[in-house]
Amino acid sequence: MNKIFKRIITASVAAALAVPVLAGCGMSTSVDSDTIKVMLSGTKPTGFDDVLAKYNETGAVETGVKLSVEWVSPGDYKDKLNLRMIGSENYDLVFDAPFNKLRTFAAYEMYAPLEDYLASGDYPNLTKAFPEDIVDANYYFGHLYGLPMMRTYGNGVNCIYYRKDLAKKYNVGTDGQINSYDELQQFFDAILSGEEASMNMVPFGVTGSRGFYTLFGQDLVDQAKNHIVRMSLGAQSHILLNEDNTEVVDIVYEGEDPSRYAQFPEKYRDAELLGLGRLKKLREWNKYLERDSLNRSDAWAMFTGLKCAAMVDNLDTYEQKATDFAQAIPDGELGIFIIEDNVRNMQPEARVTDLKGNNFICIPAWSNKIDKTLKFLDWLFANSDNHDLFELGIEGTNWEAIGDDKYEVLETDKEQYSFPGYVLTWNPNYVRFQASLPDDIYEYKKYDLEKSSYYESPLAGFTFDTSKLQTETSVVSGIMSKTNTALEHGALDDPVSQLRATTAEALANGLDVIREEAKRQINAFLAEKNAE
Repeated sequence: MNKIFKRIITASVAAALAVPVLAGCGMSTSVDSDTIKVMLSGTKPTGFDDVLAKYNETGAVETGVKLSVEWVSPGDYKDKLNLRMIGSENYDLVFDAPFNKLRTFAAYEMYAPLEDYLASGDYPNLTKAFPEDIVDANYYFGHLYGLPMMRTYGNGVNCIYYRKDLAKKYNVGTDGQINSYDELQQFFDAILSGEEASMNMVPFGVTGSRGFYTLFGQDLVDQAKNHIVRMSLGAQSHILLNEDNTEVVDIVYEGEDPSRYAQFPEKYRDAELLGLGRLKKLREWNKYLERDSLNRSDAWAMFTGLKCAAMVDNLDTYEQKATDFAQAIPDGELGIFIIEDNVRNMQPEARVTDLKGNNFICIPAWSNKIDKTLKFLDWLFANSDNHDLFELGIEGTNWEAIGDDKYEVLETDKEQYSFPGYVLTWNPNYVRFQASLPDDIYEYKKYDLEKSSYYESPLAGFTFDTSKLQTETSVVSGIMSKTNTALEHGALDDPVSQLRATTAEALANGLDVIREEAKRQINAFLAEKNAE
């Protein structure tokens, strides 16, 4: 523990200089010995106090553990978590994520490592909910510093939400159902030349930070089967492994000279299938975007506001989008185009997974209630009744079960209970779907839960440690950011040349150093993995 607090002091100095002081953030209320203090990101759901009271009346009797939960708005959460962790405040469970402070706090051992607790057998429900392959894939700096909150093994079923009523109007697809990129382009062309254009509607709306996002994505499964892994290592790269996936042959960055791909399988040697062909296609499709797409903050608002005929996202948000759409465009019809062919056909091993979570729940290293916290979590993931109390609310008041995996929201005179599951409850073992889902969407969501729908990456479980490369990563990030977002919008002429120029500049300013360190770390990871 002395080592931990030495690191905490170091982290405190660095972080205190980097974060503005927020009035009142240092305040911490004490709780009794049977109560664990929890900090979550989000707006407190309507009815959460009733859920907490229900737990304290029932679950707390089983566990001997009561809860005190603090909700912090997502916009403030990162800064407040930073200050409260640096202050070693008496929280016992917090939400964190790689996009928040997880990497930093894990590096400084500010979270309790959990792998030995799970391996002990004292928390059998956690072992069931977080099996060995998931645990092994979510280590940071040699330890499991948090439990990954994930409903599936990927990032959702990528899709286009579009105006199906307009597709019917222009006789595109099968009675308006778009089935291919060619039909999607026919739809966009129809909007571009139709009466919608005179009403200032563009074919495709995108968010400034994401651009075309998952459109024309690379075939990562085929790459993985050919011993190639795409990964961000300072910039987007392709890692070529040897035939038995035990050693790095080379790492090539997108935008490097084609000669760098000489050792890759023949079909990948010209790099067209490794990103360059996609850049050309995005440039061609830029005509379907609004001219100021780089400054658009919300593509969905653009869609429901009749400013575009389609936008890209995934099926995770279908329920809310369907509700929003019906309210905003009551005479319209919402269409869904599943982007990847193999996913659309619900084939096995259609997407690559690294088994990593995007969101975590973590226990601060100085908590003196680790056992109590784990007892609560073991209770939470023991069965669907316990889990659903927090994720869906009180059964019979907020919702009603329909069969084994569906539910119906019950009408009340209050705002509906809506819990952000990614901060505490998401798990593939406990998923219910709204009974109102159309049959096809329900089937896709069930398919998305199956591990057999994914192909495991040869580098599943690898995390690149950049703690010794902070100067290089900062400089390279600044260089790559000059063109990355614009390229994702197809906004630059001759995009391949633009990428090559940017990549060359990055290589001359630290990216090559990052590559060599990545090779070393990946080889060490593979050596350890294959020694087991």
